[in-house]
Amino acid sequence: MTKKKEKFGFVLVLIIFPLTLSAGGWNNTLLGCRAMGMGGAFIAVADDPSAIFYNPAGLVRQRDAFNFSLNGFHIWPTHIYIAPTGQQIQSRFESSVPQIFVTYRMNEKITVGFGAYIPFAGGGVEWQESDLGFPFKSTLGIISYSPSLAFEINERLSVGFALNFYHGILNVSTKMDPFGEMKEEESGSTISASFGLLYRFSEKGAVGFSVRGPGKINLAGTTAVNYGGFRLKLDSETSFNLPWDLEAGFSYRLSERLLFSASTQYTLWSSLDKVDKVIKNIPIIGEIRTSEVMNFENILISRAGLEYAFPQGVFLRGGIGYDRNATPDESLNVMNIDVDKFSLLGGVGYRSGRVSIDFAYIYALGKEREKSIPGFGPHPLIEKYNLKVFILGLGLTYSF
Repeated sequence: MTKKKEKFGFVLVLIIFPLTLSAGGWNNTLLGCRAMGMGGAFIAVADDPSAIFYNPAGLVRQRDAFNFSLNGFHIWPTHIYIAPTGQQIQSRFESSVPQIFVTYRMNEKITVGFGAYIPFAGGGVEWQESDLGFPFKSTLGIISYSPSLAFEINERLSVGFALNFYHGILNVSTKMDPFGEMKEEESGSTISASFGLLYRFSEKGAVGFSVRGPGKINLAGTTAVNYGGFRLKLDSETSFNLPWDLEAGFSYRLSERLLFSASTQYTLWSSLDKVDKVIKNIPIIGEIRTSEVMNFENILISRAGLEYAFPQGVFLRGGIGYDRNATPDESLNVMNIDVDKFSLLGGVGYRSGRVSIDFAYIYALGKEREKSIPGFGPHPLIEKYNLKVFILGLGLTYSF
């Protein structure tokens, strides 16, 4: 292989591949505006259509026979990187996360439902050329299409199931010599499943449990580069594992109008040990296969919230959350900023007749992380990473 060929393969592996994924711990907890207003501690409440995600066993506990819920969140994140020199750069890439839930009670014992939502990723980063020396934009979203079924075993206990048809979409664009503009577009699918239990131990209190299964997602598409005066559109594939997700929660009605809930989520992100990449049909070279080591770690996410019901159908909500980061130092970089986060959440709701309107807000503040990198002398250089996020959500539910 000539030096020119070696250079071609080297740059594809070391430039294009490490930039393909840009989320941190990829949990997307933005599901249901009412639930988010209560801090996301909804697994032992689960009495609106978002139960399809949180705990499908709760579908049989909804007040109305038919429910259609449309929710959307707009996200304003700020990713922060401080170089060893003290220079600070920031990425502000806004995104929106829509979702739809529909449920129908077939009889006194059985309720079915369908949800379309984004349980993983759903955002990205965008760095300017003045920040990194080259422009870079990357987005990743994994959409779940989830038919579900819930069954009431008795007045206290219900169970629920959901099939999760995941569809992932990855887009990366950058520009770098000698390849000029480079663009990666890939998509692919896999299937998983969810199971939930909801037990009401009294008229005031309940406990809930849910488990979402893992999956291996394979994305396929193209990676386009300029080389030797030609525009090459190469076949490419990316594959990685999605985790098991376990969650348990507790809810208790402190008074006729005040509801308290809390939950703990354990996500086994250790399954994301690597991301495999294949670039095919490279002139002369043929094919390049490589893996990016991720070595993500299992994490706990804790949440608690309150809902107070005023007369005339007005609801006031508030909550807190704490998310641990899943990314080890070795995988922490400007394309993958992941830190511990403390969140303040809240919202208001209004129900009149068949229509409910819910508003939610979230402010998440990260805890700065430091990473040591080898220096030229005996002392290492220190990089710093952080993020903060502001989110607004609006939901509309029609029931009868």
